[in-house]
Amino acid sequence: MNNVNKLFVISAVFVSLLLISLNYESISDFYAYSVPLNKMALWEDPFFNDPDKFIETSEKKGSTCFTTPSMNNFCYEKPRIYEDGIPRTSYVIGENGISGELHFDNVDVGPNYFTMKNMSVIKGDTAMITFADNDYRVGNRDITNYEIIDDFEFSTVIEKFDTFIVKCDNYEGTSVTIVQYLGIDTIDDVEYFITWHTRADSESGITCDYPQIIQHSFGHDFGI
Repeated sequence: MNNVNKLFVISAVFVSLLLISLNYESISDFYAYSVPLNKMALWEDPFFNDPDKFIETSEKKGSTCFTTPSMNNFCYEKPRIYEDGIPRTSYVIGENGISGELHFDNVDVGPNYFTMKNMSVIKGDTAMITFADNDYRVGNRDITNYEIIDDFEFSTVIEKFDTFIVKCDNYEGTSVTIVQYLGIDTIDDVEYFITWHTRADSESGITCDYPQIIQHSFGHDFGI
């Protein structure tokens, strides 16, 4: 076998091994993340899933309503502004029975809760968001109910209505916290990033590796 043929055989073997490796990783990710994500069901808070609550919220003076790309209608009341000038948490009420906790974060500071470390404006509602482990832990001095043990930090560009997992709520991954980004709004001449979070559950659970669980959740709308 001449050198040309040897190089051809070696190249063919290398390419085949590379394709097998890439396909294996793709298949592995599909079963670890894509399939479980499709089984996640949004939690309906019994306190907020009354249809009258949605109508009542939508009719209040100063309320904001919006329709997501999934054609779901949500509304939230105008947030209360306290002496420190910071709007306090409000609640998103969905016509479909889904609700969640709403956050307003000054664009000069950015959100910093769960695994969201920071956010900065790029243009319009487009923003750069940074995720990190943030030493996230749930528990008290004696008991740890859940903590993120993976050290990570990464940034990505997000657009209005992008939806993603920010954390698991338990080690089994049977409950996760989902955030939807609502863009930027101006309240009393101050610009704020608006995000809201809710919960999704599945008996089968999902692999809670970080940052992969966050990265693979982008592009999945969770029915929101």
